[in-house]
Amino acid sequence: MLMEKLKVYLDTSVVSHLLQKDVPEKMADTRKLWEKFKAEQYDVYLSTVTLEEISNCKEPKKSQMY
Repeated sequence: MLMEKLKVYLDTSVVSHLLQKDVPEKMADTRKLWEKFKAEQYDVYLSTVTLEEISNCKEPKKSQMY
């Protein structure tokens, strides 16, 4: 039987933890999770609010988060 992928909604804080060097344990956990997203183990969703919040960041953070 084929199982449906779990759907995961990401808010801005999850995306920002990819770059949180001041909280290395959260950054490491988020990067592990991100690898699962890249491997398409989950269906990932972002809201327009999350995308707007990222677009309001200053460079270089904005480019890194995208």
